[in-house]
Amino acid sequence: MEVRTYPALGEQVIWQTLPNGLSIAIVPRPGFTKKLCYFVTDFGAIHTEFSMDGKDYKVPAGIAHYLEHKLFDLPGRDVTAEFAALGAIPNAFTSYDITAYYFSCTENFPKCLDLLLEFVSTPYFTDETVRKEQGIIGQEIDMNRDNPDTQIFEMLMENMYENHPIRVPILGRRETIARITPETLTACHKAFYRPDNMLLCIVGDVDAEEVRRITENRLGNPLLPPVTRVRRWEEEMVCKTPY
Repeated sequence: MEVRTYPALGEQVIWQTLPNGLSIAIVPRPGFTKKLCYFVTDFGAIHTEFSMDGKDYKVPAGIAHYLEHKLFDLPGRDVTAEFAALGAIPNAFTSYDITAYYFSCTENFPKCLDLLLEFVSTPYFTDETVRKEQGIIGQEIDMNRDNPDTQIFEMLMENMYENHPIRVPILGRRETIARITPETLTACHKAFYRPDNMLLCIVGDVDAEEVRRITENRLGNPLLPPVTRVRRWEEEMVCKTPY
């Protein structure tokens, strides 16, 4: 355990790295009632090519966001309702380079933390649920088409870049998400939702040793095969579409 101090900010951060490679950062808030917890993976919309177990993968655009949605599914359970019963508010987001799952609470923090770790680390995908999600995310894609700010930014990226995956919207497109299957979701989860590719960040009045114990009990110390990200992102120093 390492304590890093930042005198200019009057802050300190307690850092731990577990044997499984997971990084934990705790910002202490003694006496505070509210706790905020983020579980973040280094996997976002631009990470669509990788090699794992001797096999090359090129997954459809939008899969990181799709996976974010599907991880809230556990068989026969309602994760959001379970958080609500504990007095917590959960949510998640996907950006171009990360996916984050989080909750805030004022009580039952250990149980909330364990639930967060459980559902994020438990892939459960069926043909039926994956097909159902295509309609839901398709509606989200359509809603973005009615947002001028989003449309301007996405069109700018598409016209600036020839190869970089930032040229494709974070949500993907209807034709790309239609190619997402339980198998591709499972492959992405195995490749990127591994402790050595993730960060657990907590702000609040919590016990660092208790956090470590809960995390090790839930995630264990797996020995995982290496994953190689493939980046074919070379770009000319000019816009794809000159004006």
